[in-house]
Formats: sequence, structure tokens, C-alpha cells
Amino acid sequence: MAKPLDPPSQNECFNPPSHTPAVPTYSHISRIPISPTHTLISLAGQIGRDSRTHITPPTFIEQVKISFANVDKCLDAVGATKADIVQVRQYIVDLLRGGKGVDPEYRGLYAEWMGGCKPPSTVLGVQCLAAREYLFEIEVVCVVRNRDS
Repeated sequence: MAKPLDPPSQNECFNPPSHTPAVPTYSHISRIPISPTHTLISLAGQIGRDSRTHITPPTFIEQVKISFANVDKCLDAVGATKADIVQVRQYIVDLLRGGKGVDPEYRGLYAEWMGGCKPPSTVLGVQCLAAREYLFEIEVVCVVRNRDS
């Protein structure tokens, strides 16, 4: 279980050491104090690119799994859990899979990954993402109780 945060004194943008960004101008995490007791955490869109190998697999489901693991790395880096999530946005290239409908395996993976948590979540079908090979991206917003509050 993640530990509560020490509150930042101002907005901080950073990358977890184990999760390098695809481009040097990018930060995975922003955290800003919103009260004496709570911090707002915003996770930039997490894609299905493995931080260690820098490889993006060609399949949608594999990218979804890596994206969820990347969110987990970011949550851990800020002492947050899925219970702290207050909003999720998911972007899927060709959401309806050429008319076949939303991938049924995807829905099951999302439910399993979230466990019993059910924060508001929006799924958007998009034409493309930042690079041609990216098929899935997920953004997360959390509110975390500060340490000693």
C-alpha cells in the first residue's frame, strides 16, 4: 500500500525514476497542493510503451496492459492507490474496431485492473494518438491525503 504524501509547496512536475518519458519535454506526473490536507495528482496520458525496453507492442491488448502498468508506476511514485482516483479518461484508436464493437477483452482487463474501484471514466474513440503505433492512452486524476493530516 502506498504511503501518504509530503505536500509539495508548489506545483511539481516529474517522472518516476523507473518510468522514463518518450520525449524529454514530457512529465508523467504533476502534483499540486489544493488544501492543507490534500494534493491533486494528475497523470499524463500513459501509453503502451515499455519504459525499460522502449518497445511498443503492435497489439491493442498488450498496449492496454503496459499502459495500466505505467499508471501503477506513477501512482506508486506519488503514494497513491486506485482508491484515490477521481477521474479516468481513456483514448482508443478505432474504438469500434471497424464496426465490430468495443473489444470485450479490454473491458474485462479494465475492470480487473481497477479492482473494486469505480471512479468516473470516459472512453473516447480517436483517429490517432501522438505516434502512429500508439493504440491506447489513459489519463488519471487523483486526490491524495497528505502525510500527517
